[in-house]
Amino acid sequence: MKRILFVIVALLISSSAFSQATNTSKIAWDQAALTLSDSQGYTYKYYPDGSATGTAFANVVCTGATSPFQCEAPFPAFTPGNHTIQLTAGNIAGESVKTSPFAFAFVVTPASPSNVRIK
Repeated sequence: MKRILFVIVALLISSSAFSQATNTSKIAWDQAALTLSDSQGYTYKYYPDGSATGTAFANVVCTGATSPFQCEAPFPAFTPGNHTIQLTAGNIAGESVKTSPFAFAFVVTPASPSNVRIK
């Protein structure tokens, strides 16, 4: 009997300390699955700030030789400030429960000054 596991662990455990994310960061998690191919084939969604509606991640990459596999995706865009994010994994059988909220502060590096001159 094939058993599919939808467990997201490790990096997405609720945190009292904030992690910093930028527009070049990646989000990473551990995904339990029977095979690497299974973990790569799941659809992963994120739920920002307690939202009831999830958004699918694009460009998820999972690696590893044994379960749980290490997955990552480009960090989604957020407005600067404090936020939470929850993830799910899904396939044809359905969608997993959401992870515990992961708290972080989204920061954006300012643009370089331009048109430098002496006045």
